[in-house]
Amino acid sequence: MKKTCLVVGIGNPLLRDDKLGIQVVETLNNQQVPVETTILYTVGFELIDKILGYEKVIIIDAAKFGKLPGTILELRLEDIFTTHALINSHAITLGTTLKTGYLIFPEEMPRKLKIILVEAEDTTHFGKECSPAVRQAIEKVVERIKEDLRSM
Repeated sequence: MKKTCLVVGIGNPLLRDDKLGIQVVETLNNQQVPVETTILYTVGFELIDKILGYEKVIIIDAAKFGKLPGTILELRLEDIFTTHALINSHAITLGTTLKTGYLIFPEEMPRKLKIILVEAEDTTHFGKECSPAVRQAIEKVVERIKEDLRSM
């Protein structure tokens, strides 16, 4: 039997906007939102291991698509197989990792997958705070996740 839902925050806690996914998960935990969460520092194959066995997974990460900083993008499972530009600030693409998981473990991977990406302004400089636009997006992403969980 599959577990219900997992929220995965991906990022680097030392880089300004790259810590967005981590901060979303920490905010959910601080607000005691009833959902399982995990934090990852890369989008490598550890991601596959974490999401196996869940019915639904929501992944949050910073991205660089050339949009305005703080822009929130939502992708679905179908999108990861058609979007070649699913590249972020990490060494391997999120899309490649997820495609690999669905090819190797099709029955164990989540049936429902949502990827929430936020356009980063600065993923290369060390800092304790996200840029203002990304900081504002964190609360919006948290609210989207809470709304999504209410509709489950």
